[in-house]
Amino acid sequence: MRVVIYDEESLEPITVCNLPGLSDRSLHERKHWKVAVPRSLLPARAGASFGDAVEYIDVEFEQISRVTLTHGEQTTWLCLTRATELAMLLTPDWLPGQLPAVQRLQNENERLARLMEHAISVE
Repeated sequence: MRVVIYDEESLEPITVCNLPGLSDRSLHERKHWKVAVPRSLLPARAGASFGDAVEYIDVEFEQISRVTLTHGEQTTWLCLTRATELAMLLTPDWLPGQLPAVQRLQNENERLARLMEHAISVE
């Protein structure tokens, strides 16, 4: 399920990410979840063991609804966290309107990497 994670205090959007395994049914059963931050994104700590390197973000889901004349009642889930700094480290799942710009930037980065690789290999 793709969710927008909001800061619990300011209701400011932090990131959009895909949380596999979440569904309406699972959110009705349990509203508090822990999301693991990939270890490769965390700063390395001296003397940290394998289990110490994984950090978790506590997220809470609240169901909100609105009523419109055209569509009737619409419900959705609001995902909130207090761990905003850690939430920013999650791998983003781009919104459809953002995807073309992100892909264009990724293609440009790959092109520049190939050019740099070629320039280094020529010397």
